[in-house]
Amino acid sequence: MSALEPTPTPVNTNSQADDASDVQSLPSALARYVAVVEAAAGLEDAGRTGPAWMLDNIVVADVMTSTVVSVRDDSPFKQIIGALTEAHVSALPVVDPDGHVLGIVSESDLLAKVAGVGRPAPHLSADTTETPRAHRKAEAETARDLMTAPVVTTRPDTPVSHAARVAALQHVRRLPVVDSDDKLVGIVTRSDLLRVFLRDDEAIREHVISLIRRQLFIDTSTIEVDVLDGVVTLRGQLDSRVMFEPLVDVIRDTTGVVAVHDNISYRLDQAP
Repeated sequence: MSALEPTPTPVNTNSQADDASDVQSLPSALARYVAVVEAAAGLEDAGRTGPAWMLDNIVVADVMTSTVVSVRDDSPFKQIIGALTEAHVSALPVVDPDGHVLGIVSESDLLAKVAGVGRPAPHLSADTTETPRAHRKAEAETARDLMTAPVVTTRPDTPVSHAARVAALQHVRRLPVVDSDDKLVGIVTRSDLLRVFLRDDEAIREHVISLIRRQLFIDTSTIEVDVLDGVVTLRGQLDSRVMFEPLVDVIRDTTGVVAVHDNISYRLDQAP
């Protein structure tokens, strides 16, 4: 088995929209997203569950790209550069012989190697954290020492909103997608995750109203739901907050929702 090998399900490893690689992969990823929306519209025309249901069940598998060139942990420096250049991407997953993800090696990792070549080993102080890492990369010869690890991963069945939150909190540009055996099956990028926020405000509003009806069995005429640029504002009066507040958390996780302003008042909670 060569050090440079495609996984059984190839993955595009572009990082963000301003990368040339991201621009190249945009049509296929966006086409899949649009296909999901169009399929949902078709279901609605047939009198079945419509776009709200489909969009709020979008998972990582629906938006990830699945064409990958990965490198083995023993891949040499020049071979990694060759793989990046040939695949037109800015980073590659590093896998073991069985396809388990070990880390990610990016252009910045390779540049750290180039920047440190020929320099003497630095004096390390007790409070230095980045210097040992930079020195290790400068001395690296294979992906094992060049890669960033451990790597943050996600699963194909993870809701897109959750994956987006992980990527934001961990400050990563891409999430390798692994199966139940932690083997690489795809990669989802920041731009893939952000596309779900293109959802129409009216579609979000209809879904929120539907949620309230299904979960609380109340007259939704007592609650006003407004959506502007993905921000949901709830107004009205209910008996108690006990049942409604958990639903607000569900609304926050709705695909396309940017934020929720909860302006609901409660009669019983205000009583003596």
